[in-house]
Amino acid sequence: MRSTVEGRKGRKAEALRIKNFKDFYTGILFVLFGGVFTWGATRYAMGTAAKMGPGYFPFILGGLLTLLGAIVFIRSLVSASEDGHIGRFAVKAAVLMFGSIAAFALLLRTAGLVVSIFAIILISSLASHESRFKETLISAILLCAASLAMFVYGLNLQIPVWPIFIPR
Repeated sequence: MRSTVEGRKGRKAEALRIKNFKDFYTGILFVLFGGVFTWGATRYAMGTAAKMGPGYFPFILGGLLTLLGAIVFIRSLVSASEDGHIGRFAVKAAVLMFGSIAAFALLLRTAGLVVSIFAIILISSLASHESRFKETLISAILLCAASLAMFVYGLNLQIPVWPIFIPR
């Protein structure tokens, strides 16, 4: 994609040349998603940094995502990359990634945090042909332990840890 503009002396100056298409489209997506989340967060009370309202955190994250997207977008116009071309869309990988998130959301309440984390890690690992079962299992165990430590024991969030059929 290229456009030109006439300069003062009649020469054509290059106005826009995309040097890295991956960064270009990534930047656009980040700006769009960040903008939507920032705008959506304005519907909630902001509060202050000391006493955050429900819109404060999504507003800050949306703003940071928008800023990051703008940086990536500008970088796509300035610096080239050897691997900056866009390949074909990987439908199987996308379905597995979104499916793993859906499985986590559907399993969390009834199957508990432990089973949900194992499900999201194992299902999403199927999206890559480079994943190995042993490494995936180690990742799931470490993420499960960290999540239990942070969310259940550290923050005292009321998240079911084990499936509902296991007595506590």
